[in-house]
Amino acid sequence: MTEPGVGPNAPGNMRTLVLSNDLDETREIISTAYSPYRLSVLGDPKEFSAWYAEGGFPGVTVSGLQYGAETLVAPQPLDSYLLVCQLVRGRVKVMSPGREERVVGPGETYVLDPYRSFQVHWAPGARMTTVRLSRETIEQAAADLLGVEGPLRARFSLSGATSPSAARSWAGISAAVHREVLGEGVARSSPLVASQLTRTTAAMLMETHRLITDGVDAQRPGAVAHPAVRRAMAAAEERADQPLTLADLAAAGRVSPRALQEAFRRHLGTTPLGYLREVRLGRVHQELLASRGRADVTVAQVAYRWGFGNLGRFAGEYRRVYGHAPSRTLRG
Repeated sequence: MTEPGVGPNAPGNMRTLVLSNDLDETREIISTAYSPYRLSVLGDPKEFSAWYAEGGFPGVTVSGLQYGAETLVAPQPLDSYLLVCQLVRGRVKVMSPGREERVVGPGETYVLDPYRSFQVHWAPGARMTTVRLSRETIEQAAADLLGVEGPLRARFSLSGATSPSAARSWAGISAAVHREVLGEGVARSSPLVASQLTRTTAAMLMETHRLITDGVDAQRPGAVAHPAVRRAMAAAEERADQPLTLADLAAAGRVSPRALQEAFRRHLGTTPLGYLREVRLGRVHQELLASRGRADVTVAQVAYRWGFGNLGRFAGEYRRVYGHAPSRTLRG
């Protein structure tokens, strides 16, 4: 093993802490750098090699890690920090026992939150970089995103960036962090810049990767969970004939408008007002069915009564859901 700081693969201001073919030595050093973990070689032990380097500024640590043989890593929960992992080359299979698993390839990311155990199956020669953020930073960013008081447990899906545009956005902030760490960036000498970049990185992570709030601290005051969504859904269903606004639905859910929007997106894949439109569309459908054969009822009358002012848009939405024009429902 080489001494820290002289590893040939450590770019810029990253310090090489491991460059070794010794399994026990690697396990001991990386367990100290991350969290205690099991490290098993699944292939030929003679092919085992490991490289680990890290660097950073207050708030963010960037690291690089590579195993030369087929390897299984099973750390304990990270507890005090979160890791955003990005494959540089090769493939890994990341697993949360009993919950999720995913094969990750070059350029793809996954998030290891502080609260659960996981395993990572490394293909020979796979290499990744990680961005490490403190648990305190992440939990405050989650609370800010959901509009609630105080820190909030921030559990993440292993599914990676939520869309190609989200992946590009994360790549942008990650590249900025790497430039600050690997070069002579201002964040290394300015606590103010370091703090701002750290908060921006955490906020970008919230916006680009899937945050899971289901069942986590659901009883904490202000935390958004299914009950808030159910209360707003009930209000939409009971008062669909009234001119409800987002603020009205948020008041019924007992959360802020922003928090309700985020909860609906995560739990239902829609928005509060989108859900209200779906309820109203269903009411129109029911009324058209009940009015079949009545010459005094028109589609326009029913649509207007349930808040659809743009008849062209209404007809398109109706056809998308029911497969035919609303006039066909009324005529039978």
